[in-house]
Amino acid sequence: MLYYKFIDIAKTYSLMREQRSLCNRLHLKGRIIIAKEGINGTVSGTKEATDEYMKVMHKKAEFSDMEFKLGDSGTPSFPKLSIKVRSEIVSLYAPETVNVQETGAYVEPDEMYDILKDDDKNKDYIILDGRNNYEYKIGRFRNAIELDTDNFRGFPKALEKIEHLKDKKIITYCTGGIRCEKASAYMKQKGFKNVYQLHGGIVKYIQKYPEFGFDGNCYVFDGRVSIQVNNNILTECEYCATKTARYINCANNECHRQFICCEKCDAQHESFCTQEKVKAC
Repeated sequence: MLYYKFIDIAKTYSLMREQRSLCNRLHLKGRIIIAKEGINGTVSGTKEATDEYMKVMHKKAEFSDMEFKLGDSGTPSFPKLSIKVRSEIVSLYAPETVNVQETGAYVEPDEMYDILKDDDKNKDYIILDGRNNYEYKIGRFRNAIELDTDNFRGFPKALEKIEHLKDKKIITYCTGGIRCEKASAYMKQKGFKNVYQLHGGIVKYIQKYPEFGFDGNCYVFDGRVSIQVNNNILTECEYCATKTARYINCANNECHRQFICCEKCDAQHESFCTQEKVKAC
């Protein structure tokens, strides 16, 4: 389950305790972040358990309309349960307060498909990837531009690169939608006039249109690392150049660099990154 909601939460630690009790009862694993601005969760478990979790949450007035994005993983996606109270449910660290109630208008997956399919419509919009560079590398929407950030905290500074596009129609997107809720709101505050966001992010779009518009794999922050969307693989193994979107981390803990590596080269090189990097580690 992938879900979030921006809503004022006065008793954050009380909600944290409730969530821990509920998830432990249902044997759910994953990550839940709670802040005064809302809740953000990525949680996995059996279908019966996740159904019950959604039922309990929807009974609460403040979460009655919360949208859940679901997917099958086949194997457990998380080793444990982590529930934390933080200052933000998605860390932008903007230099000013972001009004998350004034976000970019939603573009539904059907609308996104039509825009991507129609060359004339496509020319009217800039598609902006609101994710990190390593996510963009293995999968992205056709003709999308990236800001080349290592993490979401780099978004405010990186936005300066596209100030010349302030008068253009810009559709932002991310994995499940939460980053673009905040990013689109921040963009509007910084003077971008026609900002939109893909409702439900990549996850919701590829459930309906896996074969067109999005190329490559969708990076996810759980044990799967990425979801294969279609057969259009964008990246190659750093060792042998075999087409693969398989990310691993370098076995040298002082390096721990995330890199693309096929299973054969992973075994052959014992999970170390390319030899030049190993020597540098």
